[in-house]
Amino acid sequence: MLPATHKAIVIGAGPGGLAAVKSLLDSGVNKICWIDRKFGGGRLNELYREISSNTKVKIYLDAVTSSPTCQRIIENTPKPNAITALERYDREATCQLSVAGDMVKMLEKGLLRHKGVEKVVDYVKEARLEGSTWKVGLFNSSSSPISASRLFLCTGSHPIIPSFHKPYNADLEVLDLDKCMVKSSLPSLFPQDRKSVVGVIGNSHSGVLAVRNLFEIHNEGKRDLKIMNFRRSDIQYAIYREDGIVNDNTGLKGDTADWSKIYMEDQPNGQTKGDKGETVIEQIDISKNEKEIYGKRLKECTHLIYAIGYQPNPYPTLFVDGKEIKQDDLEFDQDTSEFSLNGQKVRGLYGLGIAHPEKTEDPEGKVESAVGLAKFFAFGDKNKDRWAKDVQHRSR
Repeated sequence: MLPATHKAIVIGAGPGGLAAVKSLLDSGVNKICWIDRKFGGGRLNELYREISSNTKVKIYLDAVTSSPTCQRIIENTPKPNAITALERYDREATCQLSVAGDMVKMLEKGLLRHKGVEKVVDYVKEARLEGSTWKVGLFNSSSSPISASRLFLCTGSHPIIPSFHKPYNADLEVLDLDKCMVKSSLPSLFPQDRKSVVGVIGNSHSGVLAVRNLFEIHNEGKRDLKIMNFRRSDIQYAIYREDGIVNDNTGLKGDTADWSKIYMEDQPNGQTKGDKGETVIEQIDISKNEKEIYGKRLKECTHLIYAIGYQPNPYPTLFVDGKEIKQDDLEFDQDTSEFSLNGQKVRGLYGLGIAHPEKTEDPEGKVESAVGLAKFFAFGDKNKDRWAKDVQHRSR
């Protein structure tokens, strides 16, 4: 068998991939092949630059400066730069994600200059585990497969889009949640010559962001909208305490929380008025009579946004010892970042990022999935010694 071409292969260059690469370098692992279809920071920079972050500025700064690799990048990047821009903000406040996105692009650029990192712009077609070596084939390359003893899936997630609305209103136009995060192009999704009634299912961070964007383009006169926000429970907010953050991963924070408290809390009959006194937002509780309410109210809607969570993007086709394995058959360990198949650990396969978060508990014991750039950095730090030990052992 030919020797591996690399020590590790990282698929995906969003925040999760960034965290994986910097953690490997921090632990002394070099000769990393980093593969992405375009680079640039993933969906964070593609789709989320216009919205408010759910992370305080100081948490971003503490995360990146705690990494020796990132610290060297910061020191070697001429000022002013994305870090100095972030440092101008109140450390206790959140910021627009474009600011965090610029930081991600700066760190990515620095990592790609590292002599221990090879950049490959392509889609991964398949990955095969043969013995203790992963061999990765690319869509647009006819060269020999890239190989390494460790493979990191940092492949991201996308909004869940079910179809349970169809029995109630099959003619609804379902909008992509991610596209609703881009306020500047949001009006183009609706007709100019008539009113649209938009149902938003869910009131977590993404749901409230969608409602806010819709509300604001209505008030700005860009489109005539009515918004129905279907919810099962009250909006949750993060609570900062000395022993940690309650609802850290599920509660609203910062600018989004402030907006929600003004425009969605304590509204008469759950209805929020627009600038002209008309009802623009109607909050509808579906916790008791969901089917009955959907049957009645979805008929009034012209458009629908599902803000009910995210699901992992498809993996490349994976083979273990010659057998193709289904993505759903893999079990991800939210403590060790490893994968198992039929109860057995898959050799050299790891995950990181929004599709593969760490499981944590808030101060009140609520189990959550830790999602966000700083949390991906922390998960990588937690497991980097394991990754380095395994990589070094496998490469002998």
